[in-house]
Amino acid sequence: MERNDRLIRKKIKRYMLTGVMTTVALQLGNVVDAMIVGNLLGSMGNGAINASTPFLYILQAAAILMGSGGAVSIAILLGKREIDSAGRVMGLCIVTSLVYPLIFTCLSPLIVPLYTGHFSAAPQLFEMVRSITTVYSLGMPIISFVLVMAYLINVDNNPGMATKLHITSNAVNLVLDFILVKFTPLGITGAALSTVIGYLVAGLIFIPRYFKSSGRMVTPVFKGLFKSKDLGLSTVKNGFPNLAYLVMTVISVSILNSNIIRVLGDSYFSAYSVTANTQLIVQMFLNGVSSTIASVAGVLFGEKDYFGMRRVFSRVMKIALLISLIIMAVFLIVPQGVAALYGFDNDNVRGELMTGIRLFSMSFVFFSLNALTQNYYRTIGQTFLSTISSVFQLLLLKIPLMLAFMHIFGFTGLFAAIIMSELLAFIIVNILRLIMQHAKKVPQKGFLAIPEKNEGAILDISISGSDKEAVRVSERIIDYCRNDGISESNAQTLGIAAEELIDNIARHGYRESEDKDIDVCLSKTEGKYYLRLRDDGMPFDPAAYVPEEGEETEFGGLKMLKSMGVRMNYVRTLNLNNTVIEVKI
Repeated sequence: MERNDRLIRKKIKRYMLTGVMTTVALQLGNVVDAMIVGNLLGSMGNGAINASTPFLYILQAAAILMGSGGAVSIAILLGKREIDSAGRVMGLCIVTSLVYPLIFTCLSPLIVPLYTGHFSAAPQLFEMVRSITTVYSLGMPIISFVLVMAYLINVDNNPGMATKLHITSNAVNLVLDFILVKFTPLGITGAALSTVIGYLVAGLIFIPRYFKSSGRMVTPVFKGLFKSKDLGLSTVKNGFPNLAYLVMTVISVSILNSNIIRVLGDSYFSAYSVTANTQLIVQMFLNGVSSTIASVAGVLFGEKDYFGMRRVFSRVMKIALLISLIIMAVFLIVPQGVAALYGFDNDNVRGELMTGIRLFSMSFVFFSLNALTQNYYRTIGQTFLSTISSVFQLLLLKIPLMLAFMHIFGFTGLFAAIIMSELLAFIIVNILRLIMQHAKKVPQKGFLAIPEKNEGAILDISISGSDKEAVRVSERIIDYCRNDGISESNAQTLGIAAEELIDNIARHGYRESEDKDIDVCLSKTEGKYYLRLRDDGMPFDPAAYVPEEGEETEFGGLKMLKSMGVRMNYVRTLNLNNTVIEVKI
C-alpha cells in the first residue's frame, strides 16, 4: 500500500484539458480577430491589432493581477480549509476588477489620444488604432469583470464552466467579427466591439449559473474588505509575477513596434506582426498546460502534499515540451501556411518572413520552460524567481538583443535574438536559484525547492477501498499510535475513523463500474494527529452529516463517529472530497 498518483493524474487530465480549452478559447478570439481583420482589411489591419495590444494589456492589468493572484490564493486557502478567507479574497478580486477599468473609462478622452499619437506618421494605422483603443476603453469594465470571474470559477470546482464561458464569449465575438467587419461600415471598430459584446453575453449566461451551483465552496465576502490587508497583500504577491509579465510585455512590444517601424518600415512591421500574432497560437496551448500547475499544485501546496506537487510538475513539463516540439515542427514545415492565415499579401518581404517564422519556432521549447518556471515559482510563493524570469525574458535580454540583431542582421535577426533571450533567461534564473539556495534564501534544494516528503507524514498511501484494505490501514494506524505513546482511546479513535470513512467512501462514493481511488495520509504536527482522506467520489460532507430515521444501517459508521465526538473537517477542492480527522496528542 504505497502512495501513487492515480488521483493526481485524473486531476491533471481534467484541469489540463479545461486549462488548454480555456486559454485556447481566450486566445483564439485574438488569433482569429487578427486573421479576420488581416484577410478583410489587409496587412495594415493586422498591424493595427498588434499595435493596439499594449494598450489592451494596460486595461487588463487589474484583471490579470487579481484574477491570477486570487486564483492561487483561493487554491492555497482551500487546501488549508480556510473557506471564509477564500471568500474575502473573492470579494476583493471582484471589486478591483470593476473599479480599475472604470477609472480608465472615465479618462479615455485623455488617454486614447496620448497612446495613438505614436502612430501619427502612418495616418491609416493611426485611425485604426484610435478606433480599437476607444472601444476597449469603454468596454473594459465588462471584459475585466468576466475575466476575473473566469479565473475564480475555474479554481472553485468549476473548471468546465470557466471553459464554457470563454468558448461562448469567443464564439459570439468571432461571429460578430465577421458580420460587423465585412457587412457594416464599422470596419475595424466592429472587431473591438464584438469582443466586448462576446464577454457581456457569456458573463450574463454563466456567472449567475456559477453562483447558483451546488459544487462551489466559496461565497464572496465584501464586508470589511479594507481590514483584510494580509489577504490582499498575499493576493497581490501571488498575482504580481503575471502583472509584471504583462507590464514588461507592454514595454517590450511598444519599444519593438516603434523601432521596427522606424528602422525597417511599414512592410516589415506588417511581416513582424504575423509572427507576433502567431505567438498567441503557441501561448494558448503552452499557457493552458502550465496553468495546471497553479490550479492543481496550488491546492496541493496548501495541503503540504509535496509528493503530489512533484508528480504534477513532472507530468506537466513532459506534456508542455511535447506540445512545443509538435508546434515547432508545423512552423518549420509549412511557414507559408502560417503567413497565409493572417492574409499576408506583401510579396517583397515574403521570403524573409518565411525564414523568420522558421527561426521563431526554434524558441518554443525555451518559451515553454520559462512559462513553467514562472507559473511554478509563483505558486510556491517564490515571487522573486518568477518575476525575475520575466524580467530577463522580456526586458533585460529580449529588447537589447532584438534591437542589436535587427541593426546587424536585419529582419531575420529579430528571431535569432528571440531564441537566445528565451534560452539565456532560463539559464540565468536557475543560476540565481542556486545562489539563493546556497545563501538559504530559498530553503529547499533542487529545482522544485520543496521538501522531499510531506511535512510530518507518518503514513502516506493510496488504496482502492476494499474491506481488507480498510482493516489493514486501521491496524497500521493503531499500532503506530500505540508505539508513539498516544492514549489507547485516541489510537482506537483514529483507527476506527479510518476504517469507517474508507468503508463509507468505497460503498457510497462511487458507482460499481468506477475505479475507487483513495489517498490516506496520517501526519503529526503541532501536538496533533491529522488523518486526511482524499477521494474523487461523489460530493459528500461527513462533517455535516446528520443521521435520519432509517439510515442507521447505511451510514452507521458515521453515526458512531459522531457519537464518539470525533472532530471532522471537510472541504471539496479540485472536485475531490477532502476529509480531515483531528486528534490532540
